[in-house]
Amino acid sequence: MAEKFTRTPEQTRRARALRQSASKTEQKVWLLLSRKQMGVSFRRQHPVGPYFLDYYCPALKLAVEVDGDWHDAEHDARRDAFLAEREITVLRIPVSYIDESLESVGEQIRGEIERMLKRRG
Repeated sequence: MAEKFTRTPEQTRRARALRQSASKTEQKVWLLLSRKQMGVSFRRQHPVGPYFLDYYCPALKLAVEVDGDWHDAEHDARRDAFLAEREITVLRIPVSYIDESLESVGEQIRGEIERMLKRRG
C-alpha cells in the first residue's frame, strides 16, 4: 500500500533549500540514484515528520543517508527510531566512503535494493 505524500509549504521550501545547498559528495550520490538508475525512484530531501531524508525510495521505504563528521550519534539514533516506527529502513553511508569509492557505494545501495525487492517477493 502506497503511503500518502503530504508536506507543508514550509517543508517544501526547506527541502528545496537543502537540495540547492547539497555538497559535492551529496551530488555524486544523487547521480547514482536519479533517473531510476537503480531500478526504483528516489526523492531528495524528502520530509518525514520533523526530519528530511537525504534520499528516499517510497516504493521500498528505504532512506539513504550521507553521514559526515557533523552527524550526532544520539540525534541519529532518535531519528532512526522514529523512522523504524514508520517501517523505513535507513542505509547510512559515511562521506569518506563515498569520496573513496563511489562505485562501491553504488554496489552497496544496489545490493540493499535487491535484498528488499527479494523480501517483498
